[in-house]
Amino acid sequence: MNEENKWVQPVIEGAGVIALTVLFGFFTFSYLPFLIILYPLGFIIYGVKYGVNYGVIASLLTAFILGIIENITNTYVLIILFTPLIITMIYSMKKRRRPLEILLTSSLAFFASTLILFFLADSLRGLSIVNELEESFKEALFLQVDMLKQMGLSNYEVDRTRLLLQDAYKYIILILPSILIILALVISYLNYIISVYLLRTLGIGVLAMPWLHKFSAPNNFALGALVMFLGAFLMRGIDAKYYETISINLIVLIGLVFILQGLAVVDFYLIKWKQNKFTRFLTLVLSIILTPVLTVVSLIGGIDLVFDFRKIRRRKIK
Repeated sequence: MNEENKWVQPVIEGAGVIALTVLFGFFTFSYLPFLIILYPLGFIIYGVKYGVNYGVIASLLTAFILGIIENITNTYVLIILFTPLIITMIYSMKKRRRPLEILLTSSLAFFASTLILFFLADSLRGLSIVNELEESFKEALFLQVDMLKQMGLSNYEVDRTRLLLQDAYKYIILILPSILIILALVISYLNYIISVYLLRTLGIGVLAMPWLHKFSAPNNFALGALVMFLGAFLMRGIDAKYYETISINLIVLIGLVFILQGLAVVDFYLIKWKQNKFTRFLTLVLSIILTPVLTVVSLIGGIDLVFDFRKIRRRKIK
């Protein structure tokens, strides 16, 4: 009897998680597709409570049900895109890994899943994401140029704007790998912090993500960045096109780390100066929105990587 009861609760809760996620998936596919990034939430919570296998089985069943209701393609997309993230996050949480380690491994898992999905879409269906983006940008450029002409701008102004837009669109395609990595970080971060909050309300203790002012890049970040740039430079002789793409994406990602480090320094000193949460939030938002300020913040972050103003790395070593 006890053995039977041991299975009853997980099965009932699993059915509830599946039902709620099916409703959530149906709603997001129909009305708010961008919310699908929160699809793993229920399975992460369920898996942390009962085990990785439970979470994975529930996610697979949900994907199949949504495929039957909506489109079978959705099943493949959901399984390929989110299963590695779900497994990685559940396993890491149950092993009580550090939050930043969980964020990194989950982001890598989601990024790898995205690349696999792109590869399968190209090889099986002949659907190239890059080509689709290029076509979308061409259509957008045509509409924008047409709108500028209707506004009565001179041919010189229209051509100048068209060239600027073309360069911007080419740059976006060039840094697509960086965009995907940043997207993976954001998705993993959102799923983690919401999962932690919900698990704690259920009485399950999970390590929370450190506050921004405690963020610090690894001690060997500078050495790692140097090695990556050296590797990219060595590729220059093999293929100049790949060298340019890799170098630009490295600059974007390193710049992102500088910005995060700089924002952490700003937040640290705002706390030290006893500023309230609203002032801190407003300052950080303005620092991100205003480009000149963001440039200064990134410089502060780069300098902090060398001089460690907050003495965080020194405390870690001790």
